[in-house]
Amino acid sequence: MKKTFQQGFTLIELLVVIAIIGILAAVVLGSLNDARSGGQDASIKQSVANIRAQAELVYNADGYSYLNVCSATSTKKLLDAAVKVVNGTAYVASTHGINSAVGANTILGPASGRTAACRSDETRYVAVSPLASVAEFWCVDSTGVSAQISAAPVANDYTCQ
Repeated sequence: MKKTFQQGFTLIELLVVIAIIGILAAVVLGSLNDARSGGQDASIKQSVANIRAQAELVYNADGYSYLNVCSATSTKKLLDAAVKVVNGTAYVASTHGINSAVGANTILGPASGRTAACRSDETRYVAVSPLASVAEFWCVDSTGVSAQISAAPVANDYTCQ
């Protein structure tokens, strides 16, 4: 009398199951990375969009002038939040200054190519921050535009084009 045991799985069956689980895990992790980048971009867009509301508060408080929008603490904090998402570093306050060549406030973040910027004069402003998922920027300006742009505005440009 021979007893045969028919319990358990064969080695091949176990390897097939492990391979299927590995493939599913790779697909899920790829989706999670895309969702993370999308969430980071949404955070950046919201921070930069809030600059518009802050700009209008500064405009009303300063006698109908946008001149101090970029030097306002609230604007700096919003840009700080956006830059931290992208670079993992704080928005560098020591690099804030006046760009006298264009007669406007210019605020820059860390010296890398992924910097936030804000420029304002009496009648207009523009603020940009890099996005996390692509090598582009999110921009808001005094004309009401919020847009994704490929490069930060040049010296005398106050629009998101």
